[in-house]
Order: sequence, then C-alpha cells, then structure tokens
Amino acid sequence: MDFLSDRGPERGEASSVAAATANQFVTFTCGQRLFGIEIMSVHEIRKWSKTTPMPSQPYGACGVLDIRGSIVEIYDLAPMVGAPSADEDASKVILVVSLGRRDVGVIADTVSDIIFAKPEDLRVPPNGNGQEDSTVSKLVKTGDQLIAVLDLDVLFPSARVN
Repeated sequence: MDFLSDRGPERGEASSVAAATANQFVTFTCGQRLFGIEIMSVHEIRKWSKTTPMPSQPYGACGVLDIRGSIVEIYDLAPMVGAPSADEDASKVILVVSLGRRDVGVIADTVSDIIFAKPEDLRVPPNGNGQEDSTVSKLVKTGDQLIAVLDLDVLFPSARVN
C-alpha cells in the first residue's frame, strides 16, 4: 500500500501538503508495543520478505531487499526500542521510510492505524536518561493510552543522507 504517490507536490503545494499532514502518524506494533511514525516519512508498507544478510551491518540491520530496483537496508526495530527481537514471520510487515533521499525498512508486527493528533493531544516525552537525542520525539494521547512517536533521525543517524 503506497501512502504517497510517486509524483511529489507541485511548487506551492508543498506547504499545503505539510500543513494537511501535520500531526498525522502511522501507528504500528513492535514487540507488543504501540509506536507511531510521522506519515510523511512512510513511503510504503510491504508484506514481509526474507532479507539478504550483509557483512558488517549496523546495529539492528538484518539485511537488504531489492525494492523497485533500489537496495534498501532493513532493520529489526524491536531491539532498537528495547522489545523482544522479531522472528522471521510471514505475518510481519515492513514499513519503508524516507530519511532524506534514502529509504530504510523497519520490521513491525502489525500496522494499526493512521491517526490525526490535535495539538492538545501532543505531549513532550520525559528525558529520563539525560540524553537530548531521545528516540521518542513526542507522545500522542489517544483515549487512555500514549503512543510513542519515533524520531527516525535519532534511530538511524548514519542512514540520513541530505
């Protein structure tokens, strides 16, 4: 399922697209925990495919896939967020996310929903570990639960290409 068309916004439409998608998040489960990613970062959601392992991969990387002619590094997000590691399971999904001009894939158990958060639903995460570069950029209150929105730039600093 593609969230964004291959055709980018026309000149002048970029700000209206950004405004229309502000505070929209794709939510998913990973290791029985609920997370979110800003919708504009999600390129597509794919069914699970076996990856090709590569030597000397960064932490969390489990291999690569050929996606539409591009080699995309796939990460097991679970150990990166302190959850049990993902097993190879045909029911899992891969979220292909954009980091600058480079895509990476992250393995999730399931994709839950697309949510729109009102400004009053957004919370600042606590900085309990004393680090300024938290993997959680914000929390979204929805009903009686909080969804941790992941900061992809912090999770994948070496993958960012501008």
